[in-house]
Amino acid sequence: MAKNERGAGRKPALSAQDVQLIRERHEMGATVTALAKEYGISRQVLSGYLNQNNEREKENYNTAKSWERLNKAFEGIDASEYAMRMEFMCGEDCCSVILVNREEEKIEVIDETDDLLHRAFGIKARPDWKDFERFLESRCFPRTREDVDLILEELGLEEYDPFAIVERTGGRMAEDLQWIKIRNYKA
Repeated sequence: MAKNERGAGRKPALSAQDVQLIRERHEMGATVTALAKEYGISRQVLSGYLNQNNEREKENYNTAKSWERLNKAFEGIDASEYAMRMEFMCGEDCCSVILVNREEEKIEVIDETDDLLHRAFGIKARPDWKDFERFLESRCFPRTREDVDLILEELGLEEYDPFAIVERTGGRMAEDLQWIKIRNYKA
């Protein structure tokens, strides 16, 4: 059954095109207050549009400036060399941020928490690519699981690839609240 078939309820204050334009302008530095005033809506309504659960729109960054702004905490590196950002979350709290360059097999990490149990790499301050591969695999179902072929088929994968599994599942595990938010830079 389609959502809201009768067309009941309040109509959206902004069109999809307006929301996209507002998101782009906000990423470029426009304030919520200024944008809300320009579009004649409250800051709360505008914030709601900016925070909508449209993950496909949120995860891809198309301009170097917006990607650099997102990754400004990584001082002394060129963020454009890293096409992926993984945010290791516990519930809604970001615990570690990992910039990933798959071609050169290198990562950069910033921990956002002092809780070692919630950090992506625990006590390790300078993890390497092998540590990263182990981390990804730790966020997947076991390779030795009895029904692994069925799970891979459901995920649309032909082989056990922790990177691809995490991309499809968000690294969610049944036994904890941790997961991985993935953002991509597509220049």
